[in-house]
Amino acid sequence: MSEINEMRKQFQNGNWSKFLNSVTVDKLRGWSNQTVQFKFPICILVGENGSGKSTILRAAVCAYENSLPSKKSYYPAKLFLNTQWDSTSVQKGSSIIYEIKEGDRMIPESKWRKTQDWGYSPKGKRPSRHIVFLDISRTLPIDATAGYAKIAKQAVADMSIGVSTSINEELMEQYSNIMGAPYSMGRFLNANNKEIGLLTRDYGEISQFHQGAGEDSLLDLMYILQTIPEHALLVIDEIDASLHPKAQRRLIAFLIMLARKKKIQVILSTHSPYILEEIPSEGRILIQKLYDGSRDVQYGISSNYAMGVIDDGKHPDLYVYVEDREAKILLSEILKRDENIFNRISIKEVGDENVVKTIGRLCKNNKLPNPGVAVLDGNAGRDINGNCLYLPSSKSPEELVFFDMQKKGWNELDKRFGLGAGNLFSIFEDAVTCPDHHDISAKIGDKVSKSKDYVWNVFVEEWCKQCLNDEDATVLIDGVKQGLTAGAANA
Repeated sequence: MSEINEMRKQFQNGNWSKFLNSVTVDKLRGWSNQTVQFKFPICILVGENGSGKSTILRAAVCAYENSLPSKKSYYPAKLFLNTQWDSTSVQKGSSIIYEIKEGDRMIPESKWRKTQDWGYSPKGKRPSRHIVFLDISRTLPIDATAGYAKIAKQAVADMSIGVSTSINEELMEQYSNIMGAPYSMGRFLNANNKEIGLLTRDYGEISQFHQGAGEDSLLDLMYILQTIPEHALLVIDEIDASLHPKAQRRLIAFLIMLARKKKIQVILSTHSPYILEEIPSEGRILIQKLYDGSRDVQYGISSNYAMGVIDDGKHPDLYVYVEDREAKILLSEILKRDENIFNRISIKEVGDENVVKTIGRLCKNNKLPNPGVAVLDGNAGRDINGNCLYLPSSKSPEELVFFDMQKKGWNELDKRFGLGAGNLFSIFEDAVTCPDHHDISAKIGDKVSKSKDYVWNVFVEEWCKQCLNDEDATVLIDGVKQGLTAGAANA
């Protein structure tokens, strides 16, 4: 978290002098004049297969001329091939528009547009940047690649074939840490313009012909990152491919550190909750394909919500979307007053109030695949379009519950916690003085040897018994009932 906080501070101070702020895609692979913004140095796209993640990644790398000597630049004509089968997905009039930061200035609108062929404007003025793009093709097994079998046979006959380039000691330490096993050396053998990666472990050296897919893909990445300069753009499609969960988390931690040190912009895609959880909320981007074929782009989403969107589990009659776990527990307890609806819904915590408002709008307009309603915290800004319900009062859930129970003299809570009232109530009184109300549950939990979730659950249950008025409960229950009715009508 310290790396993330330091990166956040440096980014706010403008330390990334080269930055791709956004990509707008129109008439290309189902995108219809829609924009994806990159609001943090490391961003991750998540969504179902076919939602459009790869299109955005490919569009992003076409923003620049590749400044790395001997490395190719990327062009829409190569990355979005217009074959006889693709006439509807790559249309005449397709365009990709960029907002690009260079130093302290914004480059005037630059774009690709397809007439007969793709053309760039302003002509001949594409900005330059070091680009590294790893797409899904990198997961192809090396022994299935044309030419490698012949090289392997040559190498057996002539051990001196080619030139060897070693990965430096620092990166090999990172490699070992990510994989969770000791590797003493990594190198690449160049023979006949083909490169074969070699790893040394305790039992000897192994080539990419015999490495696991995760070892193989990570070795390729380390080889590339060894020479990546400052202010580069690193784009990786399906970063999680072939890596186990621990390795995924460690890899992201390493990329965050590298991006901060070298001021690299990183754009990734994933289907992994382990990867998503390591990225701060401002770097999470959910892309959903809606019923009308358009795309919806949401920022700052929770990992639970994102994974729920792409999960193929059973669906309840209605999804109810809230900001966080505290709101979920409070709303659950309120809705338990009507078991008939409570058993038909699923409550999901999705992120900050802007995410909830966006989902509320989509639910109201029947844009999501499943019926839903959105419920904001009481202290959230009012939604003037009436797309959202609200938890009781104009306070945050924590302020509402803890301060109402304080007014009740902490009634019945000594029985619930099984501790003497005198000492226990002093703990409560001290905790509610926290400047950040989100910390109250944790502070009480530390003192009574309980988890913060346990503390919050107990307080919420007692608050609903002692403080919740019927009118507030009815408003929420009726709102959820209306969502169920509307969902059934649109089924």
